[in-house]
Amino acid sequence: MSLANWLTPEERETVCHNLLRYGLVKWDNARSLPLKSGGKTDIYINLRDARSTSEAIGYVARQFANPLFRLNPDRFAEIPDSVSCFAGPISGLLRIPYVTIREQAKAGRVAKATMIGEARYDEFIPMIDDVVTDGASKAEPYRELRRQGIRTGLVVLVDRQQGWKEKFKELGINLDVWAGMTLHDVRRFLIKEGLMERCDRELEAKNPLVVALDGKSWEEILPIVDPLRTTGCILKVNDLMFGKGMESLIPDLSVYGRVMADLKGHDIPNTLANICKWLLPNPPWAVTVHASGGAKMVAAVVEAFKGTPTKVLAVTVLTSLDAVDCAGIYVRQPRQQVKSLALIANGGGAHGFVCSPKEVGMLKGMFPDKTMVIPGIRSAGQDAQDQQRVDTPEAAMANGADYLVMGREILGAPDPVAKVGELLTRLKVI
Repeated sequence: MSLANWLTPEERETVCHNLLRYGLVKWDNARSLPLKSGGKTDIYINLRDARSTSEAIGYVARQFANPLFRLNPDRFAEIPDSVSCFAGPISGLLRIPYVTIREQAKAGRVAKATMIGEARYDEFIPMIDDVVTDGASKAEPYRELRRQGIRTGLVVLVDRQQGWKEKFKELGINLDVWAGMTLHDVRRFLIKEGLMERCDRELEAKNPLVVALDGKSWEEILPIVDPLRTTGCILKVNDLMFGKGMESLIPDLSVYGRVMADLKGHDIPNTLANICKWLLPNPPWAVTVHASGGAKMVAAVVEAFKGTPTKVLAVTVLTSLDAVDCAGIYVRQPRQQVKSLALIANGGGAHGFVCSPKEVGMLKGMFPDKTMVIPGIRSAGQDAQDQQRVDTPEAAMANGADYLVMGREILGAPDPVAKVGELLTRLKVI
């Protein structure tokens, strides 16, 4: 189980600042830094280099002493070599003993080959380490402690959020993890300080792809948006705004790209204006409302975002509806209803429209200066799934689309970044 961070938001910023000051963080926007697991990353936490200065050792040791003091353990366990230089100072600060657990036993030793120091049955001995990634390296230390009847947990400075929960479940490991902060916190700090760019601005301005992140939790989204960050895609969220909360989700997700807050608002003008207030501290790239809410409702949302760069996009007829559905709901065919709703939303000052690729040409002809965001996009040969009025990316762009909403084709690809690159090449963006 993942416990709440043991650093407050303010403390995380201070720790990030000091890790940079001591040279314990490396970063590269091109994601070329190698990981022990074999992948590449844009940020590498390197606490072992704290050995270079006693000040750095003392500072990091004090950070680890904080959660250990609150856990009140019998002793703690270090997993070398990333944190071995902090164990002695932590032990002195807290006046509790510690043990050292090796990942691999040393041959030819009389004493326990995998552990240095004394540990007793039923003691509570949490492990400390610099980071947790996929969790594989924590399996053997955990098992060594459990073989001796010792209760344990894991305290790390940074949770890289790279699948340890799934790995622990796969390996049958029941281990609470308590992290000071996440890699996302470090990335957000670096971008905020101007030390890293979210994306090359020219590429971001040219990229017409909107990646739909529907039906996923924040922890499921992070491994996706992390590598996608440098592609410049817009990130569309809907249900997650209700799960994580608009106030925290929008600024967090904005670290990885422009955000389309797909509210699909549909209520009286005052209610929509009140909802929009929650987004104003961190205005998204765009917000959606249903054109069928009426011109006054659209106008209330446009007014709420006045003075911000947020686009108010009016949803016309959902791409999941076919001609039969439209006849039953609207007593009109899709094109007629799309045109009618667009005229209503235009009267409220909408900045653009969301419609299927089948109507984008018509709307672009009517409103050439409006932003056209088009879902229902499927490459040739792709299953339409729950969508009815669909077309290819190339056809939609040729007919006047400014942005293409694509979710499953990108997220379901073996390499989403490569898939984005393929699509941008086909669309002659890069």
